[in-house]
Amino acid sequence: MNKDKREARGCDAMEDCGTLGDLAQQSERACDVMIISDDDDDVQQADVKQADTTDSDDDVFEDVPRADTAEDNDEDSDDDVFEDAPQVRNTEGFADDSDDSMPELGTIEVTAGDDTEPRKRRAVVTHRARLVRRSHHKAHLIVHLLSTQLLNHICTQPSTLALCLSLIPVYVVDRIQQHLVPNRREIRRDWASADLHYFLSSFQALKFKHKRGRGLDVEQGFWEFVETRVATRAWHEPMLLVGMLRVLAFDARLCVGIRTPELKVTVKESVEIERMYKSDVSWAGQVQGTDICRAEELNNGPTELNKDDQKWWRDSVPQYWCEVFDQVSEQWLTINAHTGTIERPTQLASGGKRGPCAFPYILGIDSSGSVVDITRRYTRDFVNNTRKRRLESSRNVQDSVWWAEWIKQWEREHTERDIHEAAEMARRTERNTMPRNIKDFASNPYYVLLRNLTQHEMVAPNSPVVGTIRGECVYLRTHVQKVCSRMAWHRTGRTVKDQEQPIKHTTTMRKGVECVSEMYGLWQTQVVCPEPVVHGQVPRNEYGNVDLFVPEMLPHGGTHVRDPGARSMCKELDIDCADAVVGFEFRRGATVPVLDGVVIATESRDMLLDALREERRIAIATARAAAETRAVQRWRRLLIALRVRAEIDSTFASRSSRSTTTFTTPNTTFY
Repeated sequence: MNKDKREARGCDAMEDCGTLGDLAQQSERACDVMIISDDDDDVQQADVKQADTTDSDDDVFEDVPRADTAEDNDEDSDDDVFEDAPQVRNTEGFADDSDDSMPELGTIEVTAGDDTEPRKRRAVVTHRARLVRRSHHKAHLIVHLLSTQLLNHICTQPSTLALCLSLIPVYVVDRIQQHLVPNRREIRRDWASADLHYFLSSFQALKFKHKRGRGLDVEQGFWEFVETRVATRAWHEPMLLVGMLRVLAFDARLCVGIRTPELKVTVKESVEIERMYKSDVSWAGQVQGTDICRAEELNNGPTELNKDDQKWWRDSVPQYWCEVFDQVSEQWLTINAHTGTIERPTQLASGGKRGPCAFPYILGIDSSGSVVDITRRYTRDFVNNTRKRRLESSRNVQDSVWWAEWIKQWEREHTERDIHEAAEMARRTERNTMPRNIKDFASNPYYVLLRNLTQHEMVAPNSPVVGTIRGECVYLRTHVQKVCSRMAWHRTGRTVKDQEQPIKHTTTMRKGVECVSEMYGLWQTQVVCPEPVVHGQVPRNEYGNVDLFVPEMLPHGGTHVRDPGARSMCKELDIDCADAVVGFEFRRGATVPVLDGVVIATESRDMLLDALREERRIAIATARAAAETRAVQRWRRLLIALRVRAEIDSTFASRSSRSTTTFTTPNTTFY
């Protein structure tokens, strides 16, 4: 086929060059390759050996230039379509090439079916899984807080305080009573710290043992612990210490560390939650295993703890401990009830190591039952580490403020001591070190990188660089300024100053077209000053309205009348007015302005309001008259119907009673 094409093209080229006479013999041999019969339209294939008799003939056409014509292009395109088609020779079901009859058609079987396996969908974290995890997180907080409130309530009962007082040595009680302020249950300031250390030395002398408990009631278990001095729960020793401190006039708190499930859900956990949800299996008991839960697992019999459990009980991070207020330093001191020693808050919450805090939530409950979130005092890096495990880091606004709103019901009125404590924890949080990972800058409220800024944010000019990380400059979050376009600033009641150059350019896509917006900072704008109303004529924008996004944009000498019928009334009274545009909304795929009333001249305000009141009075009177008319018509229709019914009854009632035949049986009467 390729040879035939090449020879045919050679013939066309030589015809264009005027060499038909010289190439007559070559053209005859080229025409012998394909014989086309015009009579019967049958195409017969010539003998291939005849076409290949002389290979040297092809050399004649090698150097002949080819003429590019439209006709040649059409021929080439047609040849290319059939060039790769396979030729079937003497196959089964077809007649021989030399036979003139039509070839016999074979049977073609087509099997429709998809043998490939269906493509499996990639597992992702579902919305239900996130919702379940957040609900599980909140349930942990509520249950732990309420259970700690119960423990604190037991510590404040008179019977518990009397029991705690009986365990304190007499010499300790006598010494502390000598240092009490007269007529007040408060230790003198100069003796408070010394008496506290003196008491802790006597508390350490009380040797407590630890056994696996029997799942008794909370109060019953605590009384048994006091009698036997064998702790079976993690809160027994802290409760006893808090009761002793309170009976000795110390201001003590019962503290609890709450370890909640992680808010981040993995794909594997999401699949498991979906499986349990579809199979109607409760996931309430599916809690992440922690060391704190291990203390609750030691409830399987009264046997003694082995050496490993005893060591874990002493060395692990305690879930419950005590805080006492030191009047000398005016700070809260942390006391480990298991050892009876004063420890640093960060060391206690991290297990004595320079690691992150083991608890995302740490609460303190005083004798009055008020709750204070003291997590910031027990963590070294609250913003970059602990905060990510709390609800404040959630993107959902309701979840981020849920904990702060829910804990308010347990708070008391803030005293001077509470304000000082909150300020101290805030300063501690601000002194946190700069994040060590670049990804932590995205959610850090104090430091920011340029890569984390949005299109409508930028660092203010001449802002100092507070540090660098991997060659990138670090700025304070307080130096980040908001930038907007001219229209955006106009909607806030501000306008760009004259001769101000855009400080930033952003690229956005609008209806598939790339647009460049000019951004300006707050320092480049000023409060908008609208044109005043002159001779009763209200100034308008290019659309014939008045921009009234903020009250300050009302023209001087104008009044905003927010009444639906104000525009039509202004036309009747021939008062110049303009629609007030108070905002924009997205509706039916487009941004449309929100109109609210009209703006008129102040001198026309009273006349317009009087006309509106009169129109409203007339409308009310008309509606009342129409209602009375409808009522009269309905009463008339009812009376006519009653009269007709009475006439029908009086005319036909006697006849029907006489013509009715009654058939009576022992049990039934038929009419």
